[in-house]
Amino acid sequence: MAQALNGQLRDFSLPDVLQFILQQRKSGRLTLTFHHQRAEVGISRGNVSHIDVDGRNVETVIRDWLLSCGRMNSEELSGVESVSRSMDRSILETLVAKKFINAEERAEWIGIVAEDLVCDLFQWQEGAYEFNTDLPATSVRGVGINLSTEMISMEGMRRLDEWPRLRDRLGSPNVQISLSQMPASLSELGPESIVLRQLELASAPLNLEELERRVPFGKFRLYDTVVSYADAGYITLRQDGKSFESGIHMPDETDSSRTSSTAFLLVGGALLLVVALLFNWSAGAAIGHLASVPERGFIGAESRFESMKLHTSILRHRFLSGNWPTSLSKASNGLELSRGERGSTLGVEYGYKATPEGYSLWLRDPSPDRMKTKP
Repeated sequence: MAQALNGQLRDFSLPDVLQFILQQRKSGRLTLTFHHQRAEVGISRGNVSHIDVDGRNVETVIRDWLLSCGRMNSEELSGVESVSRSMDRSILETLVAKKFINAEERAEWIGIVAEDLVCDLFQWQEGAYEFNTDLPATSVRGVGINLSTEMISMEGMRRLDEWPRLRDRLGSPNVQISLSQMPASLSELGPESIVLRQLELASAPLNLEELERRVPFGKFRLYDTVVSYADAGYITLRQDGKSFESGIHMPDETDSSRTSSTAFLLVGGALLLVVALLFNWSAGAAIGHLASVPERGFIGAESRFESMKLHTSILRHRFLSGNWPTSLSKASNGLELSRGERGSTLGVEYGYKATPEGYSLWLRDPSPDRMKTKP
């Protein structure tokens, strides 16, 4: 039996819709509309198997990119399309056969373009969605897509968070981009290094819109790559004849990180100072109590150290209950004390008395009976 799920994206966002479909392991076609735009997402057992946005799919994006960047001309493209129709196979398969791209590039660009097309849909905060299990998941022959819904959802949300930073860094689409230096190895930079290749081939600086036509990226990936390469020193960004360093204020991530680290250290230092002051006050209060009571030689000195835990227990009881404990055994409610900790190791018990103003703690005088020894 066919099942349909529909609603508004403002009530149920695209990540929510995709997660629900994934949990049910459903297959079908998800249709999204936003103003005059329309997107179709093919779903196979919960994962994305096809993407088409206003007629743009993985195959058409790669085809148009090859044409716009000069890797093939219009006549060659017509020949590729003619061969594909006659042999009933995808354009991408023919492009590999005709050596316009290799098999590795084909697989790499299919994944990148599909991810960018789907992630761009996460910016659709308004519009309608409809998922129908009765409609088969549309697919393009020779273009195998299997995007994990969980991974694409996390990536889409990450890009939403990063967009404001990238737009602030780049200023406007008219920013001029030129090559500063090539890295030692382009292969280490991955497929995004095609940005540097296109800048190297260009006879003049390119703006973002011109560069976008020369690479098969979505806008986010392009902006992210440009910012990363500018930070690495591979490219220079200029606007109105001035580089960003002298003309446009560009937030420096290193300075931001340094500022954040400094602020963290200052806050941490302040907290440690407060803790140290509190400890000093507690210790001073505890020793002050003992300093005001009678002491004899070593027993008096011993009490300053052994009774610290006892003082802490009394103070904690006061903090928790609002009252001084009526006896040392009651003080154990604040911090558990053994019987030995309520007395001295020399066998001398502590005296204790609570008053409205505070409490007193002292070493009792040993009784004559306790001083006797067995014959």
